[in-house]
Formats: sequence, structure tokens, C-alpha cells
Amino acid sequence: DTIVSPVIPQISPRNRRFRRRTLSMSDARPDHQPSQSVSRSILRTSLSPPRQSDIEDILPLKKHRKQQNQKHEKAHKKNRRNTKFIYGNYNRYYGYRNPETEEDHRLGCMRQEWFEGKDVLDIGCNVGHITLTIGQRFYPRKAVGIDIDHTLIAAARKNIRNYMSNKSTDVQKYPVSNPVNYGPISAPAVSNNSQSPAFPANVAFMQENYVLESDELVDLQHEEYDVIMALSLTKWIHLNFGDNGLKRFFRRIFKHLRPGGRLILEPQPWSSYKKKKKVSEDIHKTFQGIQMKPAQFSDYLLSREVGFTTCEVIDIPYNKSKGFRRPIQMYRKQETAHSSPKPEQPTHTTTMQTQSSPSQETCQ
Repeated sequence: DTIVSPVIPQISPRNRRFRRRTLSMSDARPDHQPSQSVSRSILRTSLSPPRQSDIEDILPLKKHRKQQNQKHEKAHKKNRRNTKFIYGNYNRYYGYRNPETEEDHRLGCMRQEWFEGKDVLDIGCNVGHITLTIGQRFYPRKAVGIDIDHTLIAAARKNIRNYMSNKSTDVQKYPVSNPVNYGPISAPAVSNNSQSPAFPANVAFMQENYVLESDELVDLQHEEYDVIMALSLTKWIHLNFGDNGLKRFFRRIFKHLRPGGRLILEPQPWSSYKKKKKVSEDIHKTFQGIQMKPAQFSDYLLSREVGFTTCEVIDIPYNKSKGFRRPIQMYRKQETAHSSPKPEQPTHTTTMQTQSSPSQETCQ
């Protein structure tokens, strides 16, 4: 007979994998029970559908892990945001306070005679909307905005362009479409030579921490301004520098004002302190040591330690958010005979004190 060599069947890689898995299934005999630490998925082939019980076990675990990750990520972002704005230096503060580009309602209670021809300081000016509006609308001789955040000061300097007129005076040098599309060509700096510079030459912005490090430095402060504004600022000074820092802040303002000068103050209520007391560990420690509450600010400002003579509530401007409906107070520094050019000025001062005495009770 003819000798024929035997044909050895070839197994494809796919069949090998299938057979290997099949062999692993054959090891799972009834008398061989797997340990509890072995997953039940090992005893299934990749071709068999997952059991409903396994799906019910996996889905809640995945959902729980996803919720935990989202919670940790949200907490991390919140802590990072709060750490960044420990001084209340929100770069979108005016967007929160005045949505839909509304005009700030606090400007409605400001009077032109307080600012016209005067030197004005806006402490905590943020991106400069209040400072620029006063410099443009009320014709001060000088309006200076300061803030502790240099990025906000840079934004305020850029905002000068948005408050300038779009009408170009040099039409021969630039086409009319340039200021229409891109705003004013340049924003001139403050000129110290001019007695009454026009806007925007009467506005300047500087980065500065107004709270001095010691009482000795406060005593060296000279009179320089006629009006000082501190709007929505006292809470952040209080939380960062405590009672002593806030007192130095008030005393420096008084020494910084000329005789007859005005302090326009918008203090935040004590309830808003509690919402920000955990922004950082240092702020939390400072919060626990605060003893002088916002309701006591007027008593301190009118005391001999500071020296303001009168206080009145100008207005409580309306805002869509109830948290921003805060009373705006105005404190006056006493006029002196040396600083009063008119002889009838003392009579006017007495009249004003008499008229503002009911308002003073409202401040207290």
C-alpha cells in the first residue's frame, strides 16, 4: 500500500485563544470551589454575557467614585479661588454687582459739589469703574485709585480707553474708523502742571496696600486729599489685618484728609464676615480674634482716637442682590479757621452739625 504521511491539523490563533479559555473553564469543576478573593469574572468566558448581578455591583461603585472625584475637584477649585481673592480682589466684582453692564447705583447718591475741583482718593478701586466715572462726570482736580492687586490696577489703566470719547481730534492723522472700531488712540497720563486737567488726565491708578505696618507710620501721614472713598472694603481689611489693622486704616484716612474733608464709607455687615471666615487659615484665626464689629465703626470714627466730627447716612442704594444693599455713610473732618477762607464758614459748620445729628444717630 502507498504510504501517506499524516496530516497534522493546524489551529488558528483565534481558536487557540478560544480553546485556552475553554480549558480554563474546564478546571472549574463542581468539587473545586474558588476562594472568595477571586473575582467571579474569571470563571466566565469573554463570549458569555455579563451577569446582571455583576452589573448591579459595578455601576454603584463607578457612580460613587465619580461623585467623589467631582466633589474633590470642586473643593479644590473653590479653595484655589478663595486663596487667590483673600483681599476681595475679584477680577469680576463689577460683573457680580452690576450685571448686564448696569451703572453702579452707588453713583446716584454722589453729589458733584463733593468732588468738583477736589483731590479724590478711591481705596480698593478694583478695575476703576467708580474712579473713572467720578473723574469724568464730577470734574475733580485729581482722582487717584489704589488697589492691593497689581493685575486689577493694570486692568483699570486699560479701562481709561473705554471712558474716553470716541471722537478723534486729529482726523488727519488717523481715519475715523480707528477710534470707532478700536477706541481712543491713546490714554494720556496725569499732568501735574495743569491746575484743572480735563478727563482722563485727572485720573491715575497705583498699586498700594493702604494699611500701614505700624502706628508710627500713621503719625507721619500728611494731609493730601479732600475726599476719600472706601467702598465695600472694611471687611477684607478686618479679616486680613484684624482690629489693629482696621484702626490704623481709619486713623490714616483721617490724617490723609484736609480740614473739612469727607470720608465716604460703605462697610459690610457682620453677617458677610461669616461667609468668608474660612477662605484661609490665617483669615480664620483673625476672624476669631475680632472684637470691634461693624456696628461699632461709627463710635470709633467719631471718638477722640480718630477725630471725625459728624456722620450721616447718605443713602442705601438699590441693587437686585439684597447683599449689596448697604448704607453709605459720610464722615466729616472739622474745619479750622486756618483752612477756612471765608469768615462765615464756622457758622456753616455749626449748621451742618445740627442738621446731621439725626443722621449721626442713624450711623450709630
